[in-house]
Amino acid sequence: MAGRHDAECTISDLRQGGRSGSTLYKMELELASGEKDQIVVGPDRDISDQVIHRHHERISLSNGGNVDYQRLTVDQDMVITAGSISGKKLIIAMVALEGEYSMIRPEDGSEILFSSVQGHLFVHDGKDTSFTLPGGQNIQTLGLSLTPDVFQRYFDNSVPESLQPLLQPDVESIEPISFSVTHAMRETLIQNLSIETSPSLQQIKMEGIGLLYLTLIEQSLRATADADDGQLLVKRADIDKAQRAYQMLQDNLQEPPCLSDLAVKLGTTEKRLNQAFRELYSDTVFEVLRDVRMKKAKILLERTDMAIKEVAWEVGYNHSTNFSTAFNQKYGVPPAEYARKVRSGVVRLVKNA
Repeated sequence: MAGRHDAECTISDLRQGGRSGSTLYKMELELASGEKDQIVVGPDRDISDQVIHRHHERISLSNGGNVDYQRLTVDQDMVITAGSISGKKLIIAMVALEGEYSMIRPEDGSEILFSSVQGHLFVHDGKDTSFTLPGGQNIQTLGLSLTPDVFQRYFDNSVPESLQPLLQPDVESIEPISFSVTHAMRETLIQNLSIETSPSLQQIKMEGIGLLYLTLIEQSLRATADADDGQLLVKRADIDKAQRAYQMLQDNLQEPPCLSDLAVKLGTTEKRLNQAFRELYSDTVFEVLRDVRMKKAKILLERTDMAIKEVAWEVGYNHSTNFSTAFNQKYGVPPAEYARKVRSGVVRLVKNA
């Protein structure tokens, strides 16, 4: 797989330097051009952004485990290979709050997709694990790593039945557990992560987010289980179809299928599809499509020299006036002004309305 990508980086365990008893983690990135980037994460971490724009926070929880939060801009396809981190068996909960990437399980070679609507819990025992990151996107990812004993303590030694398979002794027989990420869940995590704190409060903030994250996952799994008692098959099928519809919209921004066409292609009704979108994304199909278009437009304005009318056409607007109105409503600034500022380096990000 790595041969198909322009960049690879490896995380390796560096048991040297830093505070007594601490572990530093080194990530090396090499692009096809020969440029290299290096990031060392630990109590006294050093973060270099020479090649990729990257923000990485790793907080060690007081009762064991780690919370990892990363933001990075992926301009070209890359593969990250994670090696042995601690030498311990870890239960990891991971989700892409923005963007998407996939993981290849070393146990059986299966591929798992992480996206803003689907996260996974899995067991990691130190084997090399590859993550494929498609280019042309911004990624935010949140991970919570806990040893099995700490995982049980988080639930007061009463782990929910849906999560008990993660505690099996044979790692190779443990299948990842998927959980749905609703719009409300995603926004709650992003809002908490964006809260500015003093260095002395950062530890408390991230520990709270770790607990909140696990609680939200449990609620998501419980909601799915509750649906099983009555209309599980219908409910789960509707959610799956909504996720497929979302991908179809992303892939066809210029000429997206209408709601009725989506329903026919997916074998459902317009009402059920819209209801599933409201549950997953807290919006109708139309509103979600507009949101996807605006996010794509913002990326094009940031990373290309395309004219406004070209960006408008690329994301499915035939008239630049309509596009400018929609962009201004979403981000609070006209696209022409945003493009001028971001391309001159005056501004990098705007508030996601």
